[in-house]
Amino acid sequence: MSTFKPRRTLITAILFAASLASPLPAHPQGCTQCQDNTAATPPKTQAAYRHAIILMTLTAGGLFVGTVALFKRYR
Repeated sequence: MSTFKPRRTLITAILFAASLASPLPAHPQGCTQCQDNTAATPPKTQAAYRHAIILMTLTAGGLFVGTVALFKRYR
């Protein structure tokens, strides 16, 4: 039975990584004014909004990680 332990550990690690790589979709609050304004724009503008949201999320994440790294360094 001990020969299956590395395989079981590998399978567990792969399943864990897959669960982290495929998160559940987030359902934002979605105020009606924002939805109405976005729905009234052309599809190219809507796509630009989606790209801008991703960019802002990455920027905020980078600032957070950088701040944590600085605090940890000077601790």
